[in-house]
Amino acid sequence: MKQRNDSRFGTILEPASISEMLDAVGVDDAGFPHPHVRMWRGQADERWLLDSSCYRMLRLNKPAPTERDVAYHERWLLNRATHRGYRFHDGRELSDFDLLARLQHHGAATRLIDATRSILVGLFFACYTAPTQPGLLFGISSNHLGGGEGHLLNGTYEDVINSACKYGHPQTWDPPAVSKRVSAQHSQFVYSRIELDQPYGTLALESNAHLMIFGIKADQKESYLLQLKSCFDISPESIFPDLDGFCAQHSHNLPQFSTSRW
Repeated sequence: MKQRNDSRFGTILEPASISEMLDAVGVDDAGFPHPHVRMWRGQADERWLLDSSCYRMLRLNKPAPTERDVAYHERWLLNRATHRGYRFHDGRELSDFDLLARLQHHGAATRLIDATRSILVGLFFACYTAPTQPGLLFGISSNHLGGGEGHLLNGTYEDVINSACKYGHPQTWDPPAVSKRVSAQHSQFVYSRIELDQPYGTLALESNAHLMIFGIKADQKESYLLQLKSCFDISPESIFPDLDGFCAQHSHNLPQFSTSRW
């Protein structure tokens, strides 16, 4: 497989097909079968760094937001959402991080960085927007992540963040199904303290050695999206299976039968 070096992220692999990509993640460095768990994040524009939406939002008014700035915004956001009644969902009261997850999936800016347990879902997001720009698909090794799958974060916001800030590597969290999108996207968040002066962004990674990165060329995106839809049933309609997603896929600017696979 072709590869190139990037001054921010290090080695970027350039697969010629989805099958070549899948072959690469199923073997170890010596070429032997070795399935390795990674959290995948697709970014549709290779110019973007590994930053949270909260950090990007705060940068609109401040050149280099700090951990303190991000924490202040998230506490403020939680208080406003609680006041509006969004802490209760399907008859239960959400914890601080459950609420953050729900807000994130509806478009609010938080420190949670969207990732997925599925490389194919990650590839979808690397291709779905910015059709004229090359994208990147990041795989963060589970060997370099705290947290895990299948457990709750019931502590207060301060408890969770104070614990995360002790480490120089990201934490990962498998959120409960607080929305249909969480389930459909095999959602897994990664988050950390805010690290400044890193070439690859503010997610605390210590080094880029724990990343597997695939480059997605702009002219590959349409083909990949067609394959994901026809072969794996991964499409906007399946990835966004709520009313907002349904209506977006049946809006005036899309062909009448664009959601059909055949």
